[in-house]
This record gives sequence, C-alpha cells and structure tokens, in this order.
Amino acid sequence: MNKENILENYFRLLTLTFWPIIWYKWVFISSKDLERVLFFSYASIALIYVIYFSYTYIKSSDSIKPSLMFAYRLSSIATFIITILSFVLFPKSIFLLYAKIIVLFIYLYFSYKEVYRRKNEEGVVGIMSFLLLLIFTIFY
Repeated sequence: MNKENILENYFRLLTLTFWPIIWYKWVFISSKDLERVLFFSYASIALIYVIYFSYTYIKSSDSIKPSLMFAYRLSSIATFIITILSFVLFPKSIFLLYAKIIVLFIYLYFSYKEVYRRKNEEGVVGIMSFLLLLIFTIFY
C-alpha cells in the first residue's frame, strides 16, 4: 500500500468518524465528559493526519503536488473540528458560530473547485457535507 492510499483511507476514516459524533449529540442526552473525550480523540486523530499529510505534501516533488486536494482536505478537517467545537462543546458561542460559517463557505469553495476543475467526485461529498452542516447550523 503506497502513501496516497494510506492518506486517502485515513481521510475517509476521519470523514466517517465525524458524522457519528454529530449524530450522537443530536440523538442522545450526553454528558460533557464524554463530549470532551469525543472531541479530543477526534482532534488528535485529525492532528496526526494533518501533520502526516503536510509532511508528505512538502516532501513530494513539485510536479505531483495536488495543491487543490491539499487545500480541500485541510478545509474539510478544519470544518469538521470547528463544527464539533461549536455543536458539541460550545453550542452557545457566537464566535464559533461565525467561525463555523466562514469555514463552511471555504469548504464549499474548495469542494466546487474539486468538482469542476479536477473532476473529482470527492468534491460532491464536500458539497453534500456543506449542505448538511449548514442545515445543522441554521436549525440547531
């Protein structure tokens, strides 16, 4: 298994572990301690991914650097972390609400670029995630 497959599977793991955390907060009555554990475990896994992905991006040659994918994935991770912060840990923070809206639209921007410039289906998932997160933001 090469580095691209490892990074791809790791990113999919991060995306797939994000949604159960949101679902858990939406459905169950939870405790603050468990919410902190969920956030810090997700944030630490995401931080490991960002460090490894950044290292791989810097070490790769200039001809194969997919800078759009780098920006898309970093905006995805930032969106997921700020969403968990504002939705799970600090639901009444106005600052995090504004930060989440800004990061959501950055995520949408890179998702559109991923779809229309690179013809990558991963951007469609980003657009659908943007819509779901925007609905959660508006109606929560």
